[in-house]
Amino acid sequence: MQKTKTQRYSELVAQFKTYEFSDKEQLLNPHQIFKEFDLEYDVINPWEIWHNNLDAEIMFIGQDFSDTASLRKNLKENWEKEKDLDTNQTILEFFKRLGPPFSLHEVNYTVKSKQRLFFTNAILGIKQSKLDKDNKEKEGMANSVKDRWYLETLPYLKELIGIIEPKYIIAMGKKAYKAICKIYNIIPKETMFEAIGKPIELSDDRILFVVQHCSGLGCSTRARNIQYSDWMEIRNIINPA
Repeated sequence: MQKTKTQRYSELVAQFKTYEFSDKEQLLNPHQIFKEFDLEYDVINPWEIWHNNLDAEIMFIGQDFSDTASLRKNLKENWEKEKDLDTNQTILEFFKRLGPPFSLHEVNYTVKSKQRLFFTNAILGIKQSKLDKDNKEKEGMANSVKDRWYLETLPYLKELIGIIEPKYIIAMGKKAYKAICKIYNIIPKETMFEAIGKPIELSDDRILFVVQHCSGLGCSTRARNIQYSDWMEIRNIINPA
């Protein structure tokens, strides 16, 4: 008998829970460093808690989920930090541009969403926060991400796409774009900006859209108003008026 999506996803999560990253002093598996995360959440990446519909029409792939100090704070404070995070608030605004049924109205990690969306990241581990002079973790401070971090767990991301079978994939940022290109054996554009705004047909009939990362740094290299226009271009294709 063919396994259901739920069964396949559960098996993939169970496999990931035992995974150790090669840079294990810099990139960590959240299930192995936070007992409360491991016991409460059967997900691969914390972003999947926000939206994890296995029948998602849109799979949204970011770069990575913050750092160990930020995740620890979220676990202690019931994800309150995530609700006010500038990046997540900007994502809300961008998804509103897509219109129903994809428009988002809040960041909520505590209520299971029914929207046909699945959120995850190209880098599936959590960056180790840097330590201050008192040997305490500094929230929001970690070493720069490395390409090998997303390359290392590409099999998990590829399997996630195979399980969910989204109609559209939205890759946010260079790392997510390069990860999808690697999975589908596509040669990426010389610069990511050349790919933004152009639907890319994938070999399994899915369509890839590339958008700039909407962090403060991302908006400094591609202004927020231009990014709004990028998302409207996506809407014109997937949800025309």
